Amino acid sequence: MDIEQLSKSQIVLLTLLVSFMTSIATGIVTVSLMEQAPPVIAQTVNRVIERTVETVAPAKTGQTAATVVTQEKTVIVKEQDLISQAIERITPSLVRVYTTQETKTFLGIGLVLDASGTVITDSSALGEQSEVHLTLADDTQVRAFVSRRDKDTGIAYLTAATSTEETPIQWKPVSIATGHAVLGDVIVAIAGKTVPRIADGLVTSIPPASEDSAPMIDTNIATDSILDGSPIINTDGTVVGISTSVSRAANASRFIAASVLLAPPPASAKSE
Repeated sequence: MDIEQLSKSQIVLLTLLVSFMTSIATGIVTVSLMEQAPPVIAQTVNRVIERTVETVAPAKTGQTAATVVTQEKTVIVKEQDLISQAIERITPSLVRVYTTQETKTFLGIGLVLDASGTVITDSSALGEQSEVHLTLADDTQVRAFVSRRDKDTGIAYLTAATSTEETPIQWKPVSIATGHAVLGDVIVAIAGKTVPRIADGLVTSIPPASEDSAPMIDTNIATDSILDGSPIINTDGTVVGISTSVSRAANASRFIAASVLLAPPPASAKSE
């Protein structure tokens, strides 16, 4: 059939047929690509369903019964919003570790472990010092003493000195991930010697755990965004890892899994 001999109606119908077939092909290709995409890309924008319930006072006897109206709406939560909220949650639990107040040389980043003022940081950052100076997120200054060093993880535990001020220090313990990191998880590393600085990335590998080494997490965080004691958090603001000399000896972008902080050290644990 010669296309030049088609009538106007036939040409319009042919155009509609071609457009229809093209739309179907485009849809098939799009679905196929989405199925092959990594989870982190497919979940860049998370859809959260919010349910709002309008409460109505019960009707008096003899009157028409009141009803409860339920409304559902879809809210788009962007990944950058989740990260901002996560940083806001963890900031009160961050401390910066310095030498004595007189010299005040920056050593590394610490995390508040409990409400009594126990702080953890990278043991190698402290050198041979047994006393350091901590600056809290609200600029509160306090002395701290090294209570224990764990050779297996490279983590040092600091005990804050008792406050002599009228208003005691309100320590805010950090939230620690109870589960294992998952390959492809979005994580954020926190650095910055004076103010918080962040770098986002992914969990790129989870090395097999062994009895001779602490569980670790590999990431694609740039090494210049990692300081001694830098933590990595997920988009919930929960700590999933911490950088120490032990993790960096294996890989500069590797972190000790935060799960080691949940279990008390065994009686035979190595310490310096």
